Amino acid sequence: MPQIQVIEPLARPQVQKIRVSAYCRVSSDSDDQRNSFSTQVQHYTQLIQSHPDWEFVDIYADEGITGTRADKRDDFQRLMADCRAGKIDQVLVKSLSRFARNSKDCIQAVRELQSLGTPVFFEKEHLDTGKLHNEMTLSMMSAFAQEESISISQNMRRGALMRMKNGTFRISQVPYGYRRKESGELIPIPEEAEVVRWIYHSFLSGKGIASIAKDLESRKVPKLRGEPVWSKHGVLYILTNERYAGNELFRKSYRTDAIPFRKVDNRGEKSQFYAEATHEAIVPFQTFQLVQKLLQKRKEQFGKQQQGAFYPLSGKITCGLCGGTYYRRLTSQGTSWVCENHLASRCPAKGMGEKEILSTIQRFLHRLEEHRDSILSPYLAQLETLWQRERFLPPSVLQLQQSIAALLSQSHTLAQLRAQECVDSDFFVSQNNQLQSTRFLLNTLGAPLPDEFSPTLFQSVITGITAQPEGMVFHLVNGLSFAEPIGGFHHG
Repeated sequence: MPQIQVIEPLARPQVQKIRVSAYCRVSSDSDDQRNSFSTQVQHYTQLIQSHPDWEFVDIYADEGITGTRADKRDDFQRLMADCRAGKIDQVLVKSLSRFARNSKDCIQAVRELQSLGTPVFFEKEHLDTGKLHNEMTLSMMSAFAQEESISISQNMRRGALMRMKNGTFRISQVPYGYRRKESGELIPIPEEAEVVRWIYHSFLSGKGIASIAKDLESRKVPKLRGEPVWSKHGVLYILTNERYAGNELFRKSYRTDAIPFRKVDNRGEKSQFYAEATHEAIVPFQTFQLVQKLLQKRKEQFGKQQQGAFYPLSGKITCGLCGGTYYRRLTSQGTSWVCENHLASRCPAKGMGEKEILSTIQRFLHRLEEHRDSILSPYLAQLETLWQRERFLPPSVLQLQQSIAALLSQSHTLAQLRAQECVDSDFFVSQNNQLQSTRFLLNTLGAPLPDEFSPTLFQSVITGITAQPEGMVFHLVNGLSFAEPIGGFHHG
């Protein structure tokens, strides 16, 4: 028998460390929140660096940013990009509410990270997504975090509303031309106040808004805070701001009640509060009134939306650049749909001709009909597989789900969460209409489509449209979204 000699390795392989990062966020610029933000960053930096089996990657932190929309958080997006690049093995977060109060975004991000092999540990909930057998716990916890976010937001709004009513409300951003005293009162800055007066005088002398902006830029006049250049938007902001006349109008805009919260202009939907002589004026009130009349006169030259009329596209088109809603305008060039913030120079999105929109919808529906077997059928099969998988969960897990659902249903919480789309649709797939709506789409697109635009078909198939510079994104009744650029078609 041959003799075997064991040759020991020269060096033992070292255990590979886990590459760990943390995500932190606060949603306010207040001193307390800034301290909390700093504490979070310091805590996780020390925690990761002190762990012998962990390798510190980075701290991803968004300060003073809302958590209800993931697309508004730069460092959150940087975290996801680094995870996709394979740079991170584990993510630490203080709580679900710090990661995302939007339940849909939270679950979508966790799913993607799980597919990349990157678990997330939520410290407050003591929840490790790498050890979850299904999404039940995550779905419920993220749903309650979202409900808590809505409740906190509503309380803050009520507090701000009370301060508006009693005259103690203070705006967060001080207008150009002013600074704030320790008492909170606005007082003019002489150099900037002179610029404001020049803008009002130039406009009343017949100079256009774009020309005024160009003159300010060429003269290298100090710009509005946070603005890279003088623009039509900046000049219009000064010409329409009643604070330069010494008064204050509160609640010019408001936040929507549903997540993701959106800031929209108040066009009479909510009550407003007008306070007179709250601070020193930069321009006389009579001058301010003359400017408003001249602005209105120029605005009327461009045509107006017909009031009270309803069209199939009404309320259906959302601007992909600013989140505003498109409305119908009749001009000498024809009928078009324009972002509500465009005329006020707050959005660069261009209008779209109604005929062009309707033809694009028709083209999209016919393309979807053509590809329904390769897109909708596989999606329906995935939904059915998921539904079957949830049906045949182990008895203990299924009983736990049923117990939780029963308790929640008794307090009407489950119904409320479902109605507000807070609970993940995959967990309650048998409770929602994804299966039915996908089957409906397949049946509808299986019949011959009309040659011309059908309002009924449009309303039953498409729930909304997002207007982008390169085309439109159509959102279907079953939750899928598709883009229809010029001369193309792809899954969004």
